[in-house]
Amino acid sequence: MNSYSVFLIIMVVLAPVFSYFITFGNIRWSLFLGIVDVPNHRSSHTEPTPRGGGMAIVFTFILFMFIVRRDLGISSSQFWGLIVNSVLIAGLGFLDDLYTLRQLPRLIGWVVIAINTLAYGIEINSITLPIVGLINFGILSPLVTFIWLIGVTNFFNFMDGIDGIASSEALSVSGFLAGIALLSGNMFVFTASILIFGAVLGFLPHNFPRAKLFMGDGGSNFLGFVFAVLAVVGSQADTGYIPFLIPVILLNMFLLDAGTTLIKRIPKGKEWLKPHRDHVYQRLIKLEYSHVQVTVLYSILNIILGIVAILVYQSNELIALLLFVGSFIPYFILAYITYKIERKRLA
Repeated sequence: MNSYSVFLIIMVVLAPVFSYFITFGNIRWSLFLGIVDVPNHRSSHTEPTPRGGGMAIVFTFILFMFIVRRDLGISSSQFWGLIVNSVLIAGLGFLDDLYTLRQLPRLIGWVVIAINTLAYGIEINSITLPIVGLINFGILSPLVTFIWLIGVTNFFNFMDGIDGIASSEALSVSGFLAGIALLSGNMFVFTASILIFGAVLGFLPHNFPRAKLFMGDGGSNFLGFVFAVLAVVGSQADTGYIPFLIPVILLNMFLLDAGTTLIKRIPKGKEWLKPHRDHVYQRLIKLEYSHVQVTVLYSILNIILGIVAILVYQSNELIALLLFVGSFIPYFILAYITYKIERKRLA
């Protein structure tokens, strides 16, 4: 074990401890600033609860990334592209927590941050699919990158609606992504993922099983954006290549729940950014399942997807393609069962 490995292990142990205590201060800070989520008819909670707690995750991650930076062995543009733009997206989300921004300022902010991310060379130029092979996006690369970055950022935010669900998703995604990055030799993705894991692990006790504070848009936007960037960096790497399908599989429950809900809402003329209770996890809460039950269920499905992702990484093309298609099954089974229970309750 080299000196960097020992140093990183120390950092991984310290990160959750640091995050845990920073979150204590964040609770008081949120109360002082009046950043409190008051329940309404769309809420899944019943008591006023401080939000904005995810900024503790942001601060912990950024601090520890700077501490370990010199040994990452990555390009300066990748490092600064992640750091600068993740802070910007967290800041935009935090402003939304404070002032509930209108859609236009948020959209302008997303466009600016996406363009700035592209300026640092973080761009999806191509992806490789099993059997299909290499797909080059050419002049469409900036558009594809924008859709991916902003899509994942918002989808992750949409799913942060009950105690612990976004935190547990982040733990699962970062933990399995760190393991696969270690297998591939991608130290940047590995280090960033393991530090996200540590920062979220320290935050989770305050957010689950009964939330003392919520992550808020600042934290959920930050996590979604970081995972989106790491997917791009890993899939475009010359050494330490991580197939783009891997983070897609790891994020599958959130991507499918948010994506299918959005597809169903748009034709009905509903505002896609407006809060609602149409997601599968929210419908389960309306069916009187507890936050703990729903979060644990999603966590179990995420662990299954993590195992599938490892198998995809280690399999030949045909098996990888079959496993990838199969990774969609857990969500659709859950959605179907939820629908059947709803129909039975209404009968």
